[in-house]
Amino acid sequence: MTDNELKQLENIREKIAQMKSREKAILARDRARQRKERTRRLIQNGALAEKYLGCEGMKPVEFEGVLKTMSENNMSK
Repeated sequence: MTDNELKQLENIREKIAQMKSREKAILARDRARQRKERTRRLIQNGALAEKYLGCEGMKPVEFEGVLKTMSENNMSK
């Protein structure tokens, strides 16, 4: 291979490395966005559950019992 071809090959490898780095950054931003959306949804749903189910101040284990009872009641209908 000539020096010119070696330089071109190295240039291509550098571009590939840059593209892989960009891909990782984009994927990381998307995962972070999805986590934020999920967290927001969980908070909103939890607030609605407290509001409509009257479970303010309940421990998670107690609240799980309420949900389990409600679920069992719905399944038996």
